[in-house]
Amino acid sequence: MKFSAKVFLSLLLLLFVCINSFAQAQNPTRVSCPEAAQYYSKDSINIVTFGASTVEGVNGVGFQTMLQNNFLNCYTNKIVDITNHGIGGQTTFQGLLRIDNAIANRTGFIVIDMGINDAVAIAAGKGSVAETVANMRVFITSSLKQKLVPILCTLQFVDDRTNKGYVAVNTNIRNINAAYRKLATEYKIYLADVNAAMRRDFTLYQDAFHPNARGYRLVSYVIFDAINKAIFDKFLKFTVSQNYPNPAAMQTFIDVVLPESDKLNIQIYDLMGRLIKTVVNEYLNTGKHTLEINTSTFVPGIYFFKISSDSGQYNTAKKFIVAR
Repeated sequence: MKFSAKVFLSLLLLLFVCINSFAQAQNPTRVSCPEAAQYYSKDSINIVTFGASTVEGVNGVGFQTMLQNNFLNCYTNKIVDITNHGIGGQTTFQGLLRIDNAIANRTGFIVIDMGINDAVAIAAGKGSVAETVANMRVFITSSLKQKLVPILCTLQFVDDRTNKGYVAVNTNIRNINAAYRKLATEYKIYLADVNAAMRRDFTLYQDAFHPNARGYRLVSYVIFDAINKAIFDKFLKFTVSQNYPNPAAMQTFIDVVLPESDKLNIQIYDLMGRLIKTVVNEYLNTGKHTLEINTSTFVPGIYFFKISSDSGQYNTAKKFIVAR
């Protein structure tokens, strides 16, 4: 069978696309960027990572560089500073001796991923889940006192398929994770559910305990998502978009981002300063709101929408055009 040069080139291009798509699927280099990245109110993202060997990194791989790249890809023109306070083999009790030093003079977030060594010790008859939970409370309260936003990680399972002694370790991990979830709810902090993401997929492991490069990438995504949730809840800046479409015909939209709940008054005025329409005059919750303005009855021309809040914190005005 003979192919024309054009068909041959088309087949070659198709093959290249397929190979490239497969390679990206096997080794993704970019993460989906959250909406919070557009409205983050700070100039930098500062993260303390605290724990044992999973935090420290094993055999040259860890999640910190991957996590940093996730933020740099999405949060443009922001400084991303991540410190690594992981020491392999330590229990949460040993971590108590260094938590204050790790968080001293730090701002932003703290990712706490610690407890697998506790689970191993408990299986050997040393310590208890209650002691691990008490130690984690100290990490959380110390971080909150420093005004850090805690991100509490659940623990990945260990590979117990060939080592029956690890079955008891995983039982302890389940119990510790259940307690960590309750702590996250009690303290109203953020949970990075690493365990739910990794499940028992041991192709993501380099040994019985630690993630491989693919596993660490998954961990970086889970932590990234949790921090973005915190940013969306706590660190948005007041933003009002230009209306779209502009010029408007029958309707147009504006996006309003609120850092905290407030009563907003949004009104439309003409060039003579006459009030034409009140779009909204009510309380809106934290986050992004897309508001519709019906301009079907507006005379073509230039208008202004003015936004003010009851608290007095938020005020702005923008010009727009109605044309048909």
